[in-house]
Amino acid sequence: METRDALSRFTRPLAWLGVRKSAMDLAVEPPLSPMAPVDLDDDGAVTDVLNLALEIGGILLSSGEGAADTVAQAESVAAAFGLPGATVEVTFTSLTIGVNRRRGRPPLSVIRVVNYRTVDMTRVTRVARLIDLIVRRQLTVDQATAEVEKIIESPHPHSFRVAVLGWAMLGCAVVIQLGGTPLAGLLSMVSTFALMYANRFLDGMRLPTFFQQVVGGFIATAWALAAFVLVAGAFIEIRPSQLVAAGIIVLLAGLTLVGSIEDAITGFPVTSAGRGVETLILTGGVLGGITIALALFGRLGFSPPPIDPAIQGDAAVHVAILAAGVGAAGFAVASYATVRATLLAASVGALGMSIYQAVLGAGFDIVVGSALAACAMGLVGGILARIATVPPLVVTIAGITPFLPGLSVYRGLSALTSDQTGVGLGLMFTALAIALALAAGIVFGEWMARNLRRSAAADQ
Repeated sequence: METRDALSRFTRPLAWLGVRKSAMDLAVEPPLSPMAPVDLDDDGAVTDVLNLALEIGGILLSSGEGAADTVAQAESVAAAFGLPGATVEVTFTSLTIGVNRRRGRPPLSVIRVVNYRTVDMTRVTRVARLIDLIVRRQLTVDQATAEVEKIIESPHPHSFRVAVLGWAMLGCAVVIQLGGTPLAGLLSMVSTFALMYANRFLDGMRLPTFFQQVVGGFIATAWALAAFVLVAGAFIEIRPSQLVAAGIIVLLAGLTLVGSIEDAITGFPVTSAGRGVETLILTGGVLGGITIALALFGRLGFSPPPIDPAIQGDAAVHVAILAAGVGAAGFAVASYATVRATLLAASVGALGMSIYQAVLGAGFDIVVGSALAACAMGLVGGILARIATVPPLVVTIAGITPFLPGLSVYRGLSALTSDQTGVGLGLMFTALAIALALAAGIVFGEWMARNLRRSAAADQ
């Protein structure tokens, strides 16, 4: 009881700030009474509700939302229109929803395959606001269906060139965050422009994504090694590991390693396994491109600088914090987020790096630092997202992007190709541990944000 009272005292300021329930909060609470109960004997009416719930779930799942939150929000939509007994099942790229009816009437179910597309965080924000209206009983099924169709058919809020500029911002920020010079950051931006445009061209040629990742990994590594050779004697410090790490993060930022671990933590092992295999294969493509570039570099008679596994980034604290904020904002721009969401993402990324640097300064390792930073980003990002009425996903996924273990992945692979098997495996396991820490921290932080909001609401 004392703990609950303390929590309530802590959450009163949240209510005073006007923090309102988000669609995610409503999705995990008992459903409101429906706006207009559906006639369970009317196959068409029931199917319309099920299709609407799946359309919304498909948008969320294809945009990187976790399986647990996708299921909760799709079921809340069905419940708001009179189907509280509807259940949703997620299996990697497919969504199934079904509902039982009275005795003598067969159950109805609908299945839909989710086709992945470019992540558009503005679409996610619009869908979250639509869910908010639905669960508050302010739309009919027909009105909500029309709104979903508008959201699906709407173009991106800005052009691909602006999105690529966001990716370039992310690449430059990662290099600066790791201690690189401004020139190294500029070189990373050029590399990012090249690999993103190359991948867009190859995607237009319908080349499988695996090979696009191979090309991207090759471009990032070849450019970094070439820059090292050309300016090594010009009194300009270039660390290829920083440039390649930035390329790896850009190529893997939209993938689902952290998402797959999050699904496993929240009780969706099948979806987690599917996402994990997909991420493993596409990451293998990036590593294949890096390996080809390193082999070609050696054939030409050059050798990259030795890898020191102890160095993880030596930028000044204030520089790293600023770079993390810029990197998070860059990813938000690349993901077509709104201006408000981009500013929130930058704030959350900078906050996470502040905590990360403080934890490292206290003598803890990077895994613990990543976990605590992710936990803080999940908590604060969830609260700020609710204040600004944007989905927490939009803020937190951008906030953790600068923390992805691109440097550990590159150094591990470089060590493996240099017959340093023990060092290489250690760095690869470190990368996996960082990803696990990020996923667990985000899940726990968002759980705290959700429960703080409940306590604030109960205290009113």
